[in-house]
Formats: sequence, structure tokens, C-alpha cells
Amino acid sequence: MPLDPHAAASAVHWLEWGPEAFARARDEDKPVLLRISAVWCHWCHVMDETTDSDPEVARRMNEWFVPVRVDNDERPDVNDRYNLGGWPTTAFLTPDGELITGGTYFPAPQFREVLARIHEGWTEHRDQVAGEVEAIRRRRRESRAPAAGGELDGEAIAAMVEAALDAYDWRHGGFGNQPKFPQPDAVRLLLHAHAGSGAEHPLEAAERTLVAMRTAGLDEGRNYGLYDHVAGGFFRYSTTRDWTVPHFEKMSEENARLSMAYLDAWRLTGDELHADTVRGIFAYVRATLSDPAGGAWGSQDADGEADYYGLDAAGRDGMPEPYVDRRIYTAWNGAMAAAAFEAAAALDLPELADWARKTVDRIEGRLVAPGGLVRHVLRPFAEGAEVDEEAPLLLSDQAWWLRALLAAYQSTREPAYRSRAETLAGAVERDLFDAGRGAFRDRAGGDAVGALVEPLHPLHDNAALAEGLAALAALGCGERWRERAGGALAALRGEAARHGILGATWGLAAAQVLAEPLAIHLVGSADDPGLRALYRAAWAAYLPGRVTEVLDPAADGERLAALGYPGEPMPRAYVCVGERCLEPAADPAELAERVEHARGEALA
Repeated sequence: MPLDPHAAASAVHWLEWGPEAFARARDEDKPVLLRISAVWCHWCHVMDETTDSDPEVARRMNEWFVPVRVDNDERPDVNDRYNLGGWPTTAFLTPDGELITGGTYFPAPQFREVLARIHEGWTEHRDQVAGEVEAIRRRRRESRAPAAGGELDGEAIAAMVEAALDAYDWRHGGFGNQPKFPQPDAVRLLLHAHAGSGAEHPLEAAERTLVAMRTAGLDEGRNYGLYDHVAGGFFRYSTTRDWTVPHFEKMSEENARLSMAYLDAWRLTGDELHADTVRGIFAYVRATLSDPAGGAWGSQDADGEADYYGLDAAGRDGMPEPYVDRRIYTAWNGAMAAAAFEAAAALDLPELADWARKTVDRIEGRLVAPGGLVRHVLRPFAEGAEVDEEAPLLLSDQAWWLRALLAAYQSTREPAYRSRAETLAGAVERDLFDAGRGAFRDRAGGDAVGALVEPLHPLHDNAALAEGLAALAALGCGERWRERAGGALAALRGEAARHGILGATWGLAAAQVLAEPLAIHLVGSADDPGLRALYRAAWAAYLPGRVTEVLDPAADGERLAALGYPGEPMPRAYVCVGERCLEPAADPAELAERVEHARGEALA
């Protein structure tokens, strides 16, 4: 794993997380000093450049401990188990990987004292340390004891909507006070609640949040708020309640999820501001985060802050851009590609569909592991091995990659993408499904030490996978996938309730699985202008959970026969709710009527 460039010149002798580091700790009878950082993390850079550069700090770290460095983005499974409240995390572990103590950011004088205290305890009071370690292990297992599952019904979804409204900031939009994160999934859940019930409060809260995040800073004549008004794209979060002073890193993952929220809002309201925001997000991604060979890079650094982002376009041209992490993460690219395919179809942006397809094809060509699962990251060759074949295979990557493959199939009509999605779903079920828990584990294979021995069943990743499995079923690949999705969501219902507003991803997936399957089948030649008009209208409609297939009688006769559609007349759009199909639509206006009717049936 390549070091963060801010740590590359460090006097600390960092090792990579893995069996060798823990074997050394056992051989030398030293604790492991685990640092979890991120390339986009400003305070991680500060700790590298101040605390760790202190000669006495570096000496103590190297002589008394085995220093191990983990990049949050490369090893989210380690971060999920050892993060102590933010980045950087500095955790002290036994040679068996059990937590002793730790914290987040430490200035040099304080850290010298912390290092001395841990060293003294380890060398002179081992029995006391062992007792504290056992107490921490017991508390960890108690806190991670799975909450009871339950039936999959609308009650838990309604509770999440209420939690979002309770947390809503009616003055500035968003949820909570400060720092304030965008919470795009909570916004999408509120939009869904409005579409299903007609209630105005969820729509008002979602709309005001999206507008506030997008326009903050404009009234003051600034070039940024939470959104970069010059280059496009959103910063990670706001340090202020009114969205005007962001923390300046830009994350591809967050921008993908925000594009989904703004696209949903445009579909539901027709407000052009939301469509323009989607275009702005992808303009930024394509200009700044895109690898020419295909794929979106991970993030752009926070360093530089207002010195760079406060300038207009001409001013920025004269300055070096903040550092871009040129690693391609599968889960983030899956979300970005899935969002890009939908935005391309809804907003008539064919160049964006081309970009998304190039992304999918590159990752498919490089990161599929034996057995069918996808690996986590593709690195620039100059920074080390392009693919880490020893790293664990992560649920988050499989979930979002399934979503990307299904989006690629719906965009291109090429059955190979659908076939590959079926293969991936089978591999996920085989290697990651935990029958005892009824949900999916976060990792398969890879090193297992300390807390990594204990399985996690992450709510967000199970929810993302459930949406993909439900779509796979709706595309004719077997109702068992919808049943598997519903079972996993039901098993995690207690976890979702415990998360409150942060469980909105679960709420969205549960709403999709509970609703009858929604499908729009477009029959005709892809070259027919009438078919293309129907295609755009199908994707521009607000219809959560729908799948859309283009079926050409000249090439898809078997699929048409299975669905029972005639090959003539063409083009035609068939909107189906479950087993019930409405009268075929011949033009976008008729299709809009059918979609409105289907939405009323499915979301009521």
C-alpha cells in the first residue's frame, strides 16, 4: 500500500497492516501502534508534519512499538473495527490485535507522554494491561451484539422518516447543527415519503436542504459554500450550520450519492436547479477525478482550502490544484457509474453514458478475482502494485458493483452485463452470506487478527446489495434474489432502528423491496428516434426501484416471448407493476401517464 504523500518522508518506520507486522510485534514483544489516516484528511497531514516529525516522538514510536499505517480508503474493514472517533486514529494494540487504548489527534508534547505511559504499562504492568484489554474486548462484543431482526414492513421506514424530520434544521436545511454532513440518503427517503403519501413536510425538508446545500455562499458573492460554484462538485461537509464554510476535501463517493439525490429531486419536482447540480457534479468528476483509461479517482485533498477555492476560474488556473488521490476504488466507482448511467439517460447526456461504460469495462477487465468477486482498489502503477491480490474482498465493493453492472445492462442492452451481474450475485451469496445472522458479512478472506476475527454485517452495504438484488429479480433473473434481499433487510431491522436517520439507506432499500416490482420495457429498435424519446422519458420519471429494458425484436426475441410482448407495433413502452402491465404507451406523454399511475399503485 503506498503511503500518503504527507507521510512518505516520515522518520517513523511505518509497516503495512498484515501478518508480518503482527509477527514482528510478537517476536519483539512490543505493542502495535496503529495509525488510521486518509489521504484527504487535513488533521492526518497535520499530525504527520508536526507530531510525527518531532525527533523524540519518532524515536519512541520506532523503538518501543511496531508502527503500522492503514489508509482508511484502502482498508475500510480495519477502520470499521478500530477507528476511535475520527481521523487520524492512533490505536495501541497487543501483538494479537486487541485494543489497549488510543485516541485521535495528539500534538507532539502530549503524544510523547502517551507513548511513555503505554510503554511503561506494557513493560512493567502487563497484568494490569491484560485486564484492561479484556474489559475492552468484552465491551466491544457487547456493543456489537446484533440487534434483533423483525418483519419487513412499513413501520420501520415510517420511523426513519420521522427521525429525519425530527433532526431537520428548519432554518438552514439539513440535519442537526454543526458540523453538518449532506445526508443524501435521508433526503432521498424524504422525497420517497412525499411521493408515496403526498405529505408536504417531507418534500419541503428535502427541497430546502438540497437548495441550501447547492446555493450556500452565492448571496455573499463567494466562489464556494458546500458546493464549489466554480468547478462543480460538493465538498465533504460544512463546518458551519448554514453550509457556508466547508471542509474542503471532495470525495467521489459522496458526490455520486449526492447526484442521485439531486436527480431524484429533479424527477419529482422538475426544478432545473437540481438538474444543473447533477450536471455540475459530473462536469467536476470528468474534468478533475477521471482517469483517461476509465474510472473515477478517489478524492481531492482538503489542503489549500480557501487559498485555492476562494479564487475564480482565472485565479485557479494560475495555481496548482489540491492533490488528487489517483486510486480507483470499486465501490465508489460502482456508485458513480450507476448514477452516471441514470443521469445520462434522464438528462440526455450520451457522453456521460460513454464515460460510465468505460469505467465499468476497465474495472471488469482488471479487478475481477477468481471466483467472481471484485477486488477493492486499482492503484496507479507508479505508486506500487496495481492490484493487491492479498487484500480481503469487501461487501461494499460487491454491492455497488452489482448496481453498476445492472445499470450498464439497462443502458447498453448488452446481455453480458446482466449475465455477469447474476454471476456476481451468486458469488456474493456463496462467499459473504452469513446464514446464522441472515445477512451479509463485510469481508471475505484476507488477514484475520484481533477484531477482524469478528464478523460485521454493515447496514449500509447490506442495503446497497439488497437494492441490487431486487433489481436483478425485476430483470427476470429469479424471484429468489428479492427474497434474499428482503431476508437480509429483515434481519437488520433492529440495527436500522438503532441507527435512526443514519439508517436511511436501509429505509430506501426496504421501501424498494416491499413495493411490487416496477419495470418499464421499451420494445423497438434502439436507432428509432421514437424509441429514444421513450427511453429518456422512462428514465426522467420519478419511479423509485424501477428497472428499464430496451428490447429489440430483431435481437431479443426470446426475452420478448418470455414477457409476452408482441414485436409490433413499435416503438412501445410497457409499464408493469408486479404481474400487472398497463396499456402500452406510444409516446412520452402517454408514458408519463402510465408512470404516474404505476407510482401511485406501487408507493401507496
